[in-house]
Amino acid sequence: MGTRKEVSTAARILRPLGMGLGVGVIVCAVILLIAAAIMTTGILPTSIVTPVALAAAAIGAFASGFVAARLSRERGLLFGAGVGLLLFLLITVVGMVTSQELRGTMMLLKAALTIGLGAFGGVLGVNVKTKR
Repeated sequence: MGTRKEVSTAARILRPLGMGLGVGVIVCAVILLIAAAIMTTGILPTSIVTPVALAAAAIGAFASGFVAARLSRERGLLFGAGVGLLLFLLITVVGMVTSQELRGTMMLLKAALTIGLGAFGGVLGVNVKTKR
């Protein structure tokens, strides 16, 4: 008989959150780099920076929630919202360090987008069936 290796509770929680957060950060960074490259050509005006940043955070949160839920295989809403919250906190801290400016309404919108879309990605992540 084969023995199944027990995984600690902390590892079952931290691994999906960490991997999901990493994917979310990479997705955000890639979207922002592409947008910056397009803006330097002059095709897009610089006034579109805030909407692009919100879209990048939202798409990154969705991807992070999806990945975290796929790895955990359970509690997609909780893992997705949790990783969305972590992504929001990371974006907020980086924003505070680089600009020292916080806008309350924008922070609320960004929090709602990242947590909400992270949770949505998490729900989809646990419910997507894989072909075998």
